[in-house]
Amino acid sequence: MERRKFLSLPLAAMAAPAAMAATAGSAQAASIPTVPAVTLPADTQKGFGWGGKDALALTQIKSLKLDWHYTWGSHYNVTTNPPFVPMVKSERTLLEQDALGWVTRQLAETKTKHLLGFNEPDNTAQANMSVDRAIQLWPKLMATGLRLGSPACTSPRSAWLADFMTKAKNKGLRVDFITTHVYAWPRADDFLNKITVLHEKYGKPIWVTEYAVADWDATATRPSIYTRAQTEDFMRATVAGLRAMPFVERFAWKTRPAGDIRMGCSALFHTNGTLTTTGKLYASL
Repeated sequence: MERRKFLSLPLAAMAAPAAMAATAGSAQAASIPTVPAVTLPADTQKGFGWGGKDALALTQIKSLKLDWHYTWGSHYNVTTNPPFVPMVKSERTLLEQDALGWVTRQLAETKTKHLLGFNEPDNTAQANMSVDRAIQLWPKLMATGLRLGSPACTSPRSAWLADFMTKAKNKGLRVDFITTHVYAWPRADDFLNKITVLHEKYGKPIWVTEYAVADWDATATRPSIYTRAQTEDFMRATVAGLRAMPFVERFAWKTRPAGDIRMGCSALFHTNGTLTTTGKLYASL
């Protein structure tokens, strides 16, 4: 399938963090030039989020035969092959941990053209940001010149995201693609419909940066009602469905430990780090 072309800023415009902050200024500050288009690969790319920093983490990332990966952080942990995409996870990582400095310093190694925005700002356990604060900080991310993904909210139907996108449009802020998380029951048709509706609402390319089967009502005494077989059927169908959608650019399955009460059926690795049958399936797709 043909991929549309998207504008990106020149990587040469990248500067030291202080310079980027000065460039960002305010949402109405300086014009940010656009340059030659970036043509994305013809195929939707399979990815994975993994924060490991040791040799086992490298082995696990390699075992999944990925097209890209991320760490929920601004710098790679163990490899740039498969390609790494940085994220500015939160206000704290942006302002206190030099997130954009890391992105800039590692450009020669990562060669990334993309930057992921705040992680679950609508979740008190994650970025936990108001829309207005995210809008205030957004020009700092824009100033990198990288193709910029929206904050990744907890649901495609997020009211936080709707508010953010409205305010970003009104202020002329750049959002190049929409990122989202989806934790679903094992109904591929329902999942794919949510992704279609998300695209139709904002008219932008989609990255599903976390998705898996989850039973949020599961407890220690009432385990998940979903089986690994159901999960694997869902994985097959959703990977095929996402790849059939020309507006979906990338997706990434989310794993948890194999014994997790709510998401154990979605686990890609056994406790010893080897692939589960679900992990082997993901590697094969």
